[in-house]
Amino acid sequence: MHPTDLQTTWFVLLGAVWTLYLVLGGADLGVGMVLRRVDRRTALRSIGPTWAANDVWLVIAVAATLGAVPGWYASWTSGLYVPLTVLLGALMLRHAAIELVDHAGPVAARRWTAVLVGSSVVLAFGWGVVWAAALDGSLARGGDGGLGVLSPTTALAGLASVALCRVQGIAFLRLRVPSFRPALGLVRSAVAAATLTTAATIVLALDAADDVSAGALGLTALAVAGCALVALVAEAVRGRDGRSLAAAAVATTATVVALFATLWPSPVAGRGPGAVALADAASGPTTLTAMLVVALVLLPPLLGVLGFAYVRFLRSPDGAPAGGIGALVARATRGTLKELG
Repeated sequence: MHPTDLQTTWFVLLGAVWTLYLVLGGADLGVGMVLRRVDRRTALRSIGPTWAANDVWLVIAVAATLGAVPGWYASWTSGLYVPLTVLLGALMLRHAAIELVDHAGPVAARRWTAVLVGSSVVLAFGWGVVWAAALDGSLARGGDGGLGVLSPTTALAGLASVALCRVQGIAFLRLRVPSFRPALGLVRSAVAAATLTTAATIVLALDAADDVSAGALGLTALAVAGCALVALVAEAVRGRDGRSLAAAAVATTATVVALFATLWPSPVAGRGPGAVALADAASGPTTLTAMLVVALVLLPPLLGVLGFAYVRFLRSPDGAPAGGIGALVARATRGTLKELG
């Protein structure tokens, strides 16, 4: 059965929400990975106004998946029981570490910092494994409480996810805190992200489940991702932090678009008890329509508040002046608010 337009619309919306989390939340994970190389307090201040809001997109993505495509959610929770438990534990530890690390003694602070670094790596690696497993057929086969999804192919995808998050975090910190630039080399991280992402894409293409095809949209997105990775390395070599961050974000976005284009109309590809066809797994039209109305009402203000938070708190947390168009927008916004107040 072919998916209806309403089912396809929700598949696209889910892809957009997951993209927001993997791009915005991914940069936060990257910041967490490099905390030991910079001043911890300043680094956490740089993501302080936005990291919790970025994680809200994960909550929305999971809740929307449950409501719109319950069969997909059921396949994940049953076929990825152990990996999702590990990811949930890492998410809770990461939140606890961010909140507690600056309220502990020196010894406890070092331990919480290690927890924050480790949980950030685990989350980035885990999401790469999960999405690769949905594509290569291992999730559809099920069994072993989800441990069966671990393979060289999915592990490579996990490493690529870690590398992409890490380079986004480094570029973000270099842009937000200029004093961090000597401690955070960007070129090697950019090369590692480009190499691992390219390798993971090739391996997944060769190891994808039967009857999986990227299609015109997927191939176009992969081409955009490839160009963005080249731009990432080139801008890193030139030392342009803002453009490097933008290139990494485009590469991540295009990769997720290619993934969703390939997984349509089967969000969990392959053959086995865990395979999912969108047309069979989605909720009824009444539920999907009601959820769509709610999404159209709530998503614009959520995006607006998040965008304002990024603009409002753009000033560098180490006191250095922030330059560029973003800083002009920030100053204009603050001035406007003062006038309105």
